Amino acid sequence: MPAIKKYLAPKALEDLIRDASTEGATILAGGTDLLPRWSRGLTPVAEVVIDIKRVAGLNGVSRVNGEICIGACTPVCDIAKDPTIRKEAPVLAEAAGRIACPQIRNRATLGGNLCNASPAADTAIPLILLEAVVDLASATTDGTTVREVPITEFFRGPGATVLAPGEILTRVRFKPPAGGMFAAWDKFGTRPAMEIAVASVGVALKIEAGKASWARIGYGSVAPVPLRGRAAEAELVGKPLTPQTIGKCAAAARDQIEPITDVRASAAYRREIVGVMLRRMLERAGSGRKG
Repeated sequence: MPAIKKYLAPKALEDLIRDASTEGATILAGGTDLLPRWSRGLTPVAEVVIDIKRVAGLNGVSRVNGEICIGACTPVCDIAKDPTIRKEAPVLAEAAGRIACPQIRNRATLGGNLCNASPAADTAIPLILLEAVVDLASATTDGTTVREVPITEFFRGPGATVLAPGEILTRVRFKPPAGGMFAAWDKFGTRPAMEIAVASVGVALKIEAGKASWARIGYGSVAPVPLRGRAAEAELVGKPLTPQTIGKCAAAARDQIEPITDVRASAAYRREIVGVMLRRMLERAGSGRKG
């Protein structure tokens, strides 16, 4: 692997934002995606690498103005066991706890999992259910500016996001879900660990007077980006969770997704798996069982 010409390790967020504007700079957090790509020649090695693991303010879970905030450099192992996340957003804790293996979870970060922009990113679907927002910081002539982007608008395609040159994802935040909310997430693969999901599905909904009054649905590994299931949501909201309603939701999901055929599964198999997983989650919600 070619040598890196310049290595930066800023300690303060202001320094990081300044360094990020360096031409040709690449951000390094956990490195669990970037380093293998470099070693295999899949991505050109950057001349300038900015190691952000020790930047103050980018690590940890906190509550700010009624929101749960997660620093971009927070390891996914910490998210999986954090008491606030486990209580308020258990679907996110579960997804974080099922990424790869313990060794990788100890290094991989939430920001890296999102900025890698894999359609199979395990944390993306729970964050869609939670209606999360990402904060993107950059340097301007007046100092530092931060723009807010809903997680559903962050991804642009495999490996592509809305991040502009010099922008840094600093944190992810969301409001704690209301009490009594059903939420579930699961992924399917041929192995329980170290497996990229063949497909993943997440559901969050509130049932009032026997009907779904609010719903969020998400899919992973079945479209160019982690996808919000708006078509299935439309079939669900305002209706009771009858077998007919659930069947229409599953059909809408299969119609909306855009899976591909690759070495892990065919497109037809992915469509079927998504329909089955979604149906089972909605049946659990209708029966009153927890997600």
